[in-house]
Amino acid sequence: MTQEERFTFDLEGYLVVKSVLGGDEIDALNALADEAWPGDFTESGLRRTSRVSMWGAATLALVDHPRALPYMVELLGPKVRIDHDYCIFMEKGGKAGRLHGGPTMQGGVPGDHWYKCHDGTIRNGLTVLTYCLTGAGPGDGGFGCIPGSHKSNFIGSIPDEVRSYGRHAHYVRQVEVEAGDVIIFTEALIHGTMEWTADHERRGLLYKFSPGHSSWSATYYNAAEYPDATQQQRRMMAPPSVGNRPDTVEV
Repeated sequence: MTQEERFTFDLEGYLVVKSVLGGDEIDALNALADEAWPGDFTESGLRRTSRVSMWGAATLALVDHPRALPYMVELLGPKVRIDHDYCIFMEKGGKAGRLHGGPTMQGGVPGDHWYKCHDGTIRNGLTVLTYCLTGAGPGDGGFGCIPGSHKSNFIGSIPDEVRSYGRHAHYVRQVEVEAGDVIIFTEALIHGTMEWTADHERRGLLYKFSPGHSSWSATYYNAAEYPDATQQQRRMMAPPSVGNRPDTVEV
């Protein structure tokens, strides 16, 4: 991470990394999605399913994409592990829930939603990398958040009508992206999915990561279900542990 990226993440709780995926990768991932998971949208204009990493080689590669992996290590430590993954696809008018998340110990937020910075080292609990297969321009909707809320002490004071997008508040931001960008955010950030208003489909692949010692998900990856996984990917899929846990990325 650059110094400006560290500043931005510490300030706002999220970061947009531009052009992580190239055009060929975007095309391959969209084609794989069409092949592996065709189907209709729900009444809410949403399609969502888990373990997209099992679709094929293109989605497995996102577990430790070389452009994204340095961010994972810097934000979660050298023993970072993948916690779970899924997709969010939306058609025009699609809706997918309220603003949620936030720092641990406020309003019932799970204990793995945290952000810390000490002596220049950033660490997080559950952290998300959203690989954007389509763009989101001004007013299109998609990923929204309250920048800086990962350090707020008053998240319980956010009005319900703001959380449910019933009233626009100046402190809620829709994040603009281009196809190929990756949105990285800590789950300690108040965030959610805003109504999709663009004519084109929204497609995002969400890969969520935890420090090596913790897990949000009640289930773990079984590397045996990924026969083509590399040794590094297998280390990434290992269940949480502390003692003698190897670094995910070998130097």
